[in-house]
Amino acid sequence: MSCPDENTLSGYANGALDSEGTAVVRQHVAGCSECRSVLAALGGLEAPPPLVDTGLLVSGARVGRYMVLGLLGEGGMGRVHAAYDPELDRKVALKLLNLARLGVDSLAQARQRLEREARTMARLSHPHVAHLHDVGEFQGQLFLVMELVEGGTLRRWLAEKPRTRREILARFIQAADGIAATHALGIIHRDFKPDNVLLTRDGQVRITDFGLANAAGALEPLREDEAPVPGGESLTVTGAFLGTLAYGAPEQLRGERGDARSDQFAFCVALYEALNGQRPFEGATREELLSSMQRQEVRPETRGVPSWLKAVVRRGLSVDPSRRFESMQVLRAQLSREVVAWKRIAATAVLAGGVVGLGFVVLGPSAAPPSELCQGSERHLAGIWDVSVRESTHLAFLRTEDPSAEASFQAVASSLERWTRDWMHAHQSACEATRVFGEQSEAVLGLRMTCLDQRLGELSRLTVVLQGADARTVERGFGLGASIGGVGRCADVRTLQEAVSPPEDPRVRAEVDAVRTELARANAELLAGHTPEALRIALPARERALATRHRPLEAEAHQLCALLQEDAGAFEDARASLAQGSLAAEAGRHLGVLARVLKSQAWLHGYGLGRTPEAWPFLQRARAVAETLRDAELDTMLDNVQAELLEQEGRFSEAEPLLRASLETVTTRGQTHARAELSGRLGLLARQQGRLLEAKHWQEEALRLHEEHFGPVHRDTGRALANLGGTLALLGELTRAEAVLQRALGILRRTLGEENLSVARTLSNLALVYFEWGHGAQARKAAEESWAVARASVAADSPVLMGMESNRLGVLGEQGERPLELAHVRRVLAHRERVYGASHPEVALDVHEVGRLLRLLGRPDEARGFHARGVLLQAPLVAKGEVDGAGLRALADALLFLGRVDEARGHVERALVSMENDLGPSSSERIEALLLLGDVHLARGQPSEALAPLRTALEVLTARQVVSARVPRVRRRLARALRLTGAVEEACVEARRAWEELSTWSKAYAQETAEARAELGRCRGDVDDG
Repeated sequence: MSCPDENTLSGYANGALDSEGTAVVRQHVAGCSECRSVLAALGGLEAPPPLVDTGLLVSGARVGRYMVLGLLGEGGMGRVHAAYDPELDRKVALKLLNLARLGVDSLAQARQRLEREARTMARLSHPHVAHLHDVGEFQGQLFLVMELVEGGTLRRWLAEKPRTRREILARFIQAADGIAATHALGIIHRDFKPDNVLLTRDGQVRITDFGLANAAGALEPLREDEAPVPGGESLTVTGAFLGTLAYGAPEQLRGERGDARSDQFAFCVALYEALNGQRPFEGATREELLSSMQRQEVRPETRGVPSWLKAVVRRGLSVDPSRRFESMQVLRAQLSREVVAWKRIAATAVLAGGVVGLGFVVLGPSAAPPSELCQGSERHLAGIWDVSVRESTHLAFLRTEDPSAEASFQAVASSLERWTRDWMHAHQSACEATRVFGEQSEAVLGLRMTCLDQRLGELSRLTVVLQGADARTVERGFGLGASIGGVGRCADVRTLQEAVSPPEDPRVRAEVDAVRTELARANAELLAGHTPEALRIALPARERALATRHRPLEAEAHQLCALLQEDAGAFEDARASLAQGSLAAEAGRHLGVLARVLKSQAWLHGYGLGRTPEAWPFLQRARAVAETLRDAELDTMLDNVQAELLEQEGRFSEAEPLLRASLETVTTRGQTHARAELSGRLGLLARQQGRLLEAKHWQEEALRLHEEHFGPVHRDTGRALANLGGTLALLGELTRAEAVLQRALGILRRTLGEENLSVARTLSNLALVYFEWGHGAQARKAAEESWAVARASVAADSPVLMGMESNRLGVLGEQGERPLELAHVRRVLAHRERVYGASHPEVALDVHEVGRLLRLLGRPDEARGFHARGVLLQAPLVAKGEVDGAGLRALADALLFLGRVDEARGHVERALVSMENDLGPSSSERIEALLLLGDVHLARGQPSEALAPLRTALEVLTARQVVSARVPRVRRRLARALRLTGAVEEACVEARRAWEELSTWSKAYAQETAEARAELGRCRGDVDDG
């Protein structure tokens, strides 16, 4: 007869079988050393753990809300009943548990542990894992409620009749998919065996009893002499192996804590047994089994098992966990490659992202046609990203009830489908290079396939986390396409061959592999938006990495921790992690990580900490390292960092081609999110350079892409609206600007809260709109709100804060607080001289702005010195054609004040031509240029020439319903030009209106008010001496 299942043997050990069953088992075990081994383990306690018995549950009995339908089975862990759930109208399996077998002292402790595992399992929805629905208590016992699978166990299916190898592999591949999915979630089964694999009536696998496994992310098991820590206990029985001896890995039999590779071992024991009719190792006791395993005395396989399959299974049975497969997903991939015969060769694959010790199995001679030999790469994606996983992920996103859930899922699905297409193409190309075209060796094929297997394992971990999506996942999902690395490096053979070597000590190598698994799990959580959870995994993993003293692994751990710390806003912690990561990567010659760490240091110092001069050396070193790596993704990242540093230094013309090249790259790759971000950045860059119409084009494109990618109410859509609104305000499109900014403000307040820097920036732009309109009270309110939020969000010396303070003090200055505005402009000038350099065009504009404010404050002598300096700064730039319309207008204004009227005329006319192309007809800069041209003509004694530009300016202002000081300033000059050309009556009308309108702004424009009064005085009786 075949071996009894564990439930039967456990019943025998506990005296729970009837006399006939006891006799049958006794007769069998007399001739079966393996079953005697199991019985020895079950009976090794001084007394068998008693079953807390509520009495047999009869049909119709109630357990909680569940109605018992009948007994399905019984074993050492408890009884399993079929039951009915009336609330959800479904049949379920109800398992009453034996607390003693769980190794706990109280019902509360057991329930706490099981509920923790149930919450973890609830994050997973996988077609080959039985769903765990509920945990409860009943009359002093715990019960689990699980999916009812009515097709029996895998052991029973195997015993029913002879099965073909194809049938066996089909079931075990499904089981491998389920185990791989749970491993990616951090759950280790630790008791995999044919009895814990159920089959549906149509032959689909469901792995069960994961609720009794210990989550890999829990604390280490306690020693027997330690007290339990509330909330941190492990489900593993302290000091004992809770699994089945015959399927236990050597490390488990030795009393060590098993990991994912222990599940591989158990899986391969079960697969060996299914293929050969017996288990691989002999032994009647734990010690005999261990001895057999350590000597690697695997029983000979039957003649029907092909050599490639023997190699795969025997590798999974390696006594050294580091010699097994990197992951269950890699093992599953090997089992699915039955298109040809395989032979085993020894190879160690060392990847740029980490070392993977892999005894690689490669294709041997085949009769398959070359055109078919490398087909079918898509089957490796089964259970990782297929129709079922896609739908499960979709439902998880929708369950968050986030308004952006559907749009985020579509972005995720698009990114993953593009990634999987690239992976399948790379997989087929690698195969064809050896199998079809003979262009590369078997060893190179092994390197490339191992790299691809590793990348697929990373995807597997990610998709499992995505199936537990929450609101943070929805938020992060939009940027997933730019975050998940590609597969291009797996085709770079030279880099694969030159990568770092693994540790020589097998124990250290095993720990390195285990830590890398944890880091990969943390990275999957990061990609899903779970930064705190990722840090809780990564920081302990880093401590383990440091303990290995394997410098490449230390570098990887520091790099990931820095990324997570920066994402959490802990910039100083991130800086420290990167410093350590750089040292470790250099010491370990881990160039791929070193280049990325240096890139991150450049970004953090330049963007996060605002220390641009400190950032450049990091970027330059990263460039030097990257030259040897031939990594296109890294090169693009370095271009983006360099563009950011150039922007911060005001070197906009140098930053622009880098951003345009990056935009072309991401557009080619189909990365909509990155394309939207780069379009927005190019818009801001164009605005900085005075090309407002171009900026508007870029920002409208960015908004379109954001709305298409994120939907209309996402925070990034709100930010795109805020940037566009600021540009529209400068263009003079005030009505549209206000509507756009109010929409942005609503979105950002809803999605980010009131106290957020993006809200502050939007309020600052709204203040600019009201400033341009002349709505002083509204402008001041928005500016003060913006300032209050911004001060609470960023450091006092932040350039961002300085920009918002400029808007605020511009508003206050227009309402008469010019000394405050002047003091701030002086600070801005000092900052830009320090950061940009004294000869930068922006510095010249700041110098002229100081001069303008000094003139408004009635200090012309001081103003003259600043304007003279500004003219000198701009002279070489003008000669090279590097001054935009706004710069030419400021230069003309200074020259007119200095008495160089003809020079002023030439520059202001050129400014207006430039503005027609760059700023449009309604911009505030163009209005100021028209006003200045009127002043120039009046200064040259040509009042009739002044009429056209001044009338044009007034018409534009009137059409926009502007009531700012700019309106009476234009009117006063128009009145003078009209008077000097003989149109006295019209001149007096304009003079009177200018005088009345200036009353609101008289404190800020004292000299202007005096000149308006004098102009009106020329119209008899129109000026009140009071």
